[in-house]
Amino acid sequence: MSNKKPDSVDFFNDLSDYQISAQEFFSPVLLDYIKNTFGWEKVLFTYYDTQGNFLSWTTQQGSLKDSSKHPYRKLIQQDIIREIIYQEAVRDHLTYFNVKPRLYQSTDILPNNQYETSEYVHFIETNFQSHYSVTMAFGINAYIQVTFFKTKVQGDFTLAEIEQLKGVYVYIATSYKNFKKFEQSKIVQNIQSKIITSGEKAFLVTDDFTHVMSYNQKAVECLTGILGSAIAQQIGGQEPCNWLPFLLGTSGEQESSYPQTRIIKNYVFKIHTFDQVYSNGIVDRYHWITIAKEKPKKAVRSVKHCDAALTPTEQRVVKLMCDGLTYKEIAERMIVSYHTVKKHVENIYAKCDINSRFELYQLFGREG
Repeated sequence: MSNKKPDSVDFFNDLSDYQISAQEFFSPVLLDYIKNTFGWEKVLFTYYDTQGNFLSWTTQQGSLKDSSKHPYRKLIQQDIIREIIYQEAVRDHLTYFNVKPRLYQSTDILPNNQYETSEYVHFIETNFQSHYSVTMAFGINAYIQVTFFKTKVQGDFTLAEIEQLKGVYVYIATSYKNFKKFEQSKIVQNIQSKIITSGEKAFLVTDDFTHVMSYNQKAVECLTGILGSAIAQQIGGQEPCNWLPFLLGTSGEQESSYPQTRIIKNYVFKIHTFDQVYSNGIVDRYHWITIAKEKPKKAVRSVKHCDAALTPTEQRVVKLMCDGLTYKEIAERMIVSYHTVKKHVENIYAKCDINSRFELYQLFGREG
């Protein structure tokens, strides 16, 4: 750290401008701001997923994603500081919007009698030529961590430096909160445009941690019919909605294909996803859920009934479709035009009261 006098006002103003234009907030540009304003030259950004798994890190020398040869692999299982930060963040439900300083000083966490010989100190000596550290925690479950280093010659962090870093934390956290609000506003607008285009009337937009970010009155009306009148207050509040995990499914289910469909009390919920992907490996997932009344089920048509309604030519088209042939291949097989085949298919769908090849196969395929 240099002896230059920090200009906190300029730093905050710089971050205010940066949060508007930045594509990613915790980037090498932010490292430059910290160095130029406060003189901290040895600073590390470390990125994890929301389960605490390491993704990558960024220093003044550049970014390095996780791999079998990444230096952090040698420490990750013994990194007590990282584990404590993660566990406390999960306990406290840490999100993007925390601005209360969360600082972790290495000498406060590692036992005094083991500090000099600890794996952690050996690691930061080897990779950062440093002996002491203070780490800040940001974001969901502390999935972004900012670590400041000092050498053994410089000595441990003083009380004055800790107080300064608390102020730095507030500046960064406040700007990051505003950055996320602006970014999420754009994401919600993008999702709402998709919903309008789809023609759906009732919708919710949520993050992956059961916070409702946007909704309309039609959705409230549908949910009231399922969950009761208290839903209006829950959905409009700032707290997580305890009923959303039931819709979104477990983490294992969330890795399956989207959109998902769930039917609850004659309402059809279609769950789509939007993933905001960052170069550091972090993925912020959002969901948009549309709600509609379940349509009355169609009367089941039997193969016998449909066969009686189809002409011999249409029956042949049905067989070829169930065999997996395309319209073009059917046209070549029957020596007719593509459009003639398409017309036959339209007639078949109408007579059998179906809308797709999948439904056709469900009706006829098992008979073959």
